[in-house]
Amino acid sequence: MKKIGLLFLSITVLSTMNVFAASNCNDCPSKKQAYSAPYQKPCEKPCEKKMYTRPCPVDTFLCTGKDKDKMYKCLNLTDTQICTADKINDKYEIEVLSLNEKIKCENKRLYDLKQTCYDKKEYRKIKRNLKNLKKERKEICKCYEKQFKAILSNQQIREYRKYKKQ
Repeated sequence: MKKIGLLFLSITVLSTMNVFAASNCNDCPSKKQAYSAPYQKPCEKPCEKKMYTRPCPVDTFLCTGKDKDKMYKCLNLTDTQICTADKINDKYEIEVLSLNEKIKCENKRLYDLKQTCYDKKEYRKIKRNLKNLKKERKEICKCYEKQFKAILSNQQIREYRKYKKQ
């Protein structure tokens, strides 16, 4: 019985991901632009991976770091809204978390460079790369938040803004 339930859940998730993959946000950079940008030079060998490798933090809401369950209760979301919000979260999760990995890697490179006698040109290059990665993450989070707000009512949007400021 558990296997059948798991199969049904898998099929449901995959089919709904296809639906959300078709809806694009016009404000966000496309994946092709995000990975072909000249400033995204891979870091040192341990950081070369383009995909996020660690287990996903399922209890936090992407881009805000707030507790998901608490926020859903505070906003009084319906089961349908919760399911849709989780699907939107899954859609952007790997992309944002892999950008976070790259940002950590660049910060480490910057720190290591500061510890040694460093070339100022190389330092500025890493700083610029770090700034561009953060900017890209911010654009993706903005698109993510826009899609999340689309499933909320006006009252829930007001509550979400209040909760986010806490």
